[in-house]
Amino acid sequence: MSDYGEKTRGRIKTALEELLENGPGKGLTVSALLKQSGVARSTFYVYYENFEDLLEELATDYAAEVIRLIRGNRSEGASWADSYRDAYRIFIQFIDQHKKAYAMLLRTPRVERVFLEGIQKYLYDQYLADFPDRKPKLLRYSAYACTSYIYSILRLWAEGGFTESPEELAALLPDSIQIATDLYGEK
Repeated sequence: MSDYGEKTRGRIKTALEELLENGPGKGLTVSALLKQSGVARSTFYVYYENFEDLLEELATDYAAEVIRLIRGNRSEGASWADSYRDAYRIFIQFIDQHKKAYAMLLRTPRVERVFLEGIQKYLYDQYLADFPDRKPKLLRYSAYACTSYIYSILRLWAEGGFTESPEELAALLPDSIQIATDLYGEK
């Protein structure tokens, strides 16, 4: 894609995030998005088939950003349990910083699935690296189970209006770490 195309897509996504964070969220329209971004309707449809495609791209970007933040925070020499605690904390903080956008992503099942699957794949790949002596299929089950556990908490948090603090949510994380610990027999 050309520089112009990347910049245009960037303007559209930036406008979407601004509208999500500062606007009503639920009543968001393509017209409002186009006005905010300064992009013509015909140009929008060059890059996106529909609004859901834009949301799916945002979900992919968000998953990649969460993964980038987690990778950048992974401490050499930290126990795997501490590394996963840090990863979950980063995940929660990211959602806390993007509450309205995250709530919008949850309203579209296909888009929500894209976000979750991006995180799950990363965790599975990390499990493969951290536990090379374990069966890959069992690691996949574990990675998806742990991610689904955390994701379910985050989903309920969003549906409940984000009333609890990120620290309160983080207090629930030891259960997830314990699940993984029990599976691998490490204390």
